[in-house]
Amino acid sequence: SQMNKNRLFEDKYNYCNSSLGLFKSSNGEINTTFNLPAHWVQTFLNSESVFYTYFSNKKSRGKLYLGCDSSLELGQNNHDIAVLISLKKFFGGGYIKPKYDYTNIQECKKSRSVNRFVIRNTDIIIQFVEDYPMLTRKHLDYLDWKKIIELKKAGVHKTEEGSNLIKKILSNINSN
Repeated sequence: SQMNKNRLFEDKYNYCNSSLGLFKSSNGEINTTFNLPAHWVQTFLNSESVFYTYFSNKKSRGKLYLGCDSSLELGQNNHDIAVLISLKKFFGGGYIKPKYDYTNIQECKKSRSVNRFVIRNTDIIIQFVEDYPMLTRKHLDYLDWKKIIELKKAGVHKTEEGSNLIKKILSNINSN
């Protein structure tokens, strides 16, 4: 009667946190003691990740320009926040949103139900996926996403023709 979705929030939160060794250090930093295996991370990316590219007008120093920022995002239910913290540790960066004291079950319960790990260091993501390729259609999303990053590095996104090409590529990513 408690299998799948019938467990209490507290049971799910406590199990995940104890399994991954969630802790708060003396300086207030929250981490886990468990090191995720690379093949587990690869499988998790296959099922839970979304390759994003934000393409929008931005302003810097009073000047308008077209921004093209890419990231990898993974969402998890807030009771599994330790998984996202372990991913942040695995990749050596990124951030989790929303921000709160992840070791405090009451704050966790009050946060939105889905928390996200976001990493914008595209070089780290590309190196990982090249070392541990995804063997599903998600790899096609990755290849399109990687192409956009290559086009941005070449400055193509700054031209109308280039931005149209990127928009066309974007229209195929993430289940399209």
